[in-house]
Amino acid sequence: MQSNRRTVLLLILIGVLALGLTGVFWLTEAGRGARLAHQAYRAAEQGDWERAYTLAGRAEAEGEADVRTELSYRKAESLFISGDTDAAEQAFRALGAYRDAQTRVLDCRYQKADAQEKAGELEAAKAAFAALGTHRDAPDRVKACGYRIAEQRLLSGDREGAYAAFAALIPYADSQSRAESLALALTGLTDPGQAMAELSGLSEADKAREAQRAGSREAIKSGRIATGQAHAVFLFDDGHVEAVGDNTFGQCDVSAFQSVTAVAAGYRHTLGLKSDGTVVSAGDGSFGQRDVGAWTDVKTVVCGPWDSYAIRTDGTLLHCGFHTFDLSGWTDLVSLAASETGVIGVKADGTVLCSNEAGRFSDSGFCDARVETGAAFALKTDGTVVGAKTALSDWTDVLALKSSPTLLLGICTDGTLKVHALLPCDEAFFNALAAETDVESVSVSGTFALVLHHDGRLSACGKVPEQIREFIDHTSGF
Repeated sequence: MQSNRRTVLLLILIGVLALGLTGVFWLTEAGRGARLAHQAYRAAEQGDWERAYTLAGRAEAEGEADVRTELSYRKAESLFISGDTDAAEQAFRALGAYRDAQTRVLDCRYQKADAQEKAGELEAAKAAFAALGTHRDAPDRVKACGYRIAEQRLLSGDREGAYAAFAALIPYADSQSRAESLALALTGLTDPGQAMAELSGLSEADKAREAQRAGSREAIKSGRIATGQAHAVFLFDDGHVEAVGDNTFGQCDVSAFQSVTAVAAGYRHTLGLKSDGTVVSAGDGSFGQRDVGAWTDVKTVVCGPWDSYAIRTDGTLLHCGFHTFDLSGWTDLVSLAASETGVIGVKADGTVLCSNEAGRFSDSGFCDARVETGAAFALKTDGTVVGAKTALSDWTDVLALKSSPTLLLGICTDGTLKVHALLPCDEAFFNALAAETDVESVSVSGTFALVLHHDGRLSACGKVPEQIREFIDHTSGF
């Protein structure tokens, strides 16, 4: 009996010892990956990156996560600190969404812009700061560079150039008083307002007419109606949004759109601009065209078929979606339009930018533009339209342009529509649009168009999907 008890106790003791040894083994093994990771980071601190990455690989093989990624982040930081901002930016970009890598990319660009300004490369620095949007104090640095450019022009004897630069900066610092002083000196007049008006080349009557046109253009661009491939979106006076038509991809699921001030539509997605400058979306996002959740300070939203664009209040451009255009220099924008093949914008100085072909419109004085396959058009502030490849000599008194792959439309001051066929299209559709009157705004897709009239009435032309036509027929007081 005593012998059996001893045997049992011995077995229990052996079991406890075995469990203890197993625990020690597993604790040792569990800590192995952490120790290897720590050794990797120590090697990185000593500058031995080859050994660091070798240890990191072993640590990850032991179950430690993201050791090599963290090493890459630390290496990017070391490059940034050493002043190699180009290599640092490339390294941070390769990290994607890891930690704050995307913000650190902007930090690298900010440092390069800062170096350019300190080196006296003011035009390049101004463009680089402008491309940073609202990152850090970039908007203020844009103005500071512009002010120094104006002063340099003045010192060099270029009073006209200095006046233009100071006038573009108003109300920054003392730019208005500097511009007024130069205007008086250049014109010999005694009234600053008259002097600046003379330098702008506009008479008082011209200025009044342009102000009226500008107000009408803003109303047209307000984005109250939008058409996709087979759906339509409507923004009502109380800020709520309704969408009808094809909803295969959820592009009509806009019940969550609240406090919206403008809408836009792509082929299968919908955007809403909220009063707080943020953007909401619905529908297809397979090309990233709905990646707008982080957009802020937006004043205009625009859709291409598979892309989303926005102009921020500082004139910088935001983009997500299918296309990979280099839009890094697109700043000071006041107008933007997109198509399946390109994007076109107008800057505050009246010049035009086009993704498809640089220099299509070499002069200035423009306020709106459109680009479609093989064609581009720009609207002058005097109401005339210039075509890059097609003359529209009879288009006058135009307030805004709209387009689809098959049609270019011009909304005129008298409420009528100019219509130009870019590709063969349905003759009845063409004629119906040309017959519209009292037009406030219009949105056109490939096969149909919606027209908003000044009295709030909606009408439709072309092969309108039945759900959309029924909605229009039963909607009043829009």
